[in-house]
Amino acid sequence: MSLDIDRILEELEEDNKEIQKNINTFSSLREKQVAAVENLLKEYDKIMLWYVNKQIAFTHPRLRGRAFMNIGGPIVGYDEHEERLFIYNYHLERFETVNIHNRSDALTKNLRILIDQGYFEDIVSGIKHTLVHQKEVLKEQYEQINKIENLLNDC
Repeated sequence: MSLDIDRILEELEEDNKEIQKNINTFSSLREKQVAAVENLLKEYDKIMLWYVNKQIAFTHPRLRGRAFMNIGGPIVGYDEHEERLFIYNYHLERFETVNIHNRSDALTKNLRILIDQGYFEDIVSGIKHTLVHQKEVLKEQYEQINKIENLLNDC
């Protein structure tokens, strides 16, 4: 059995053109994600400012039970391997990566890099979580109040 080298090379070229086209598509889509996050930050600016001014801790819906909180801006992701929390620093208007064991170890993190690393959905969730966080706190408080009242009634 002999190989049809010319046909194989032609297919390789076609595949390579398609791969390059997809790389361009990925890049374009990532740029759209960056723009979407930047627009979201503008849209939620006053909401984030309210939280910051009231010194109410931001949390992230996917990190429940981890006790991760930040008062300087929304939590937008977490790297378990590096044990670093990703936050949006509202006052400095930048994304940062913070060591969970040493909060003073904070480094600026480029939004595009976060998106390239797959954190777009976490970023959006963290920012949008500001709309429901207070309701969640209220629900938990009411549950605790009811529990305490029920315990007292049982005495």
